[in-house]
Amino acid sequence: MDKFEQVHERDNTKQEEVTEVNNPYGTFQPPVTPLKHSGPGIASLVLGILSLITYITILALSPAAARDILQSNSPEAMLESIYVIIIGVLVLVGLLLNLTGMILAIVGLSLKNRKKIIPITGMIFHGIILLITVGFFILGMI
Repeated sequence: MDKFEQVHERDNTKQEEVTEVNNPYGTFQPPVTPLKHSGPGIASLVLGILSLITYITILALSPAAARDILQSNSPEAMLESIYVIIIGVLVLVGLLLNLTGMILAIVGLSLKNRKKIIPITGMIFHGIILLITVGFFILGMI
């Protein structure tokens, strides 16, 4: 390395030092873009709300079904009551909504560069509802 290259290299390092010292804002960093919400997570939360509405409807229809069954003297009263049939269909719909919502919450949690709060909320929501539903099924078997 000759003398000219040494001086030129020394001048470049001085210039870099001066640039950093004279810049009051520090080094340039690109702006950070805010994270978006997870689409499957939002869908999971919406399905959780729909399943909650489904189970509230089941609870609202239960007294009418019980009244029909108790007023009838027929042993097949449960099969003849339209309320019991509707409740059975709504239970299956609620379970389907919960399982689908749980899967969507897991997918929403697995996405990178997305906010995680809504999928976590959906997963907790569906988990609690599934535990309560399974608990009622177990209680009904006893």
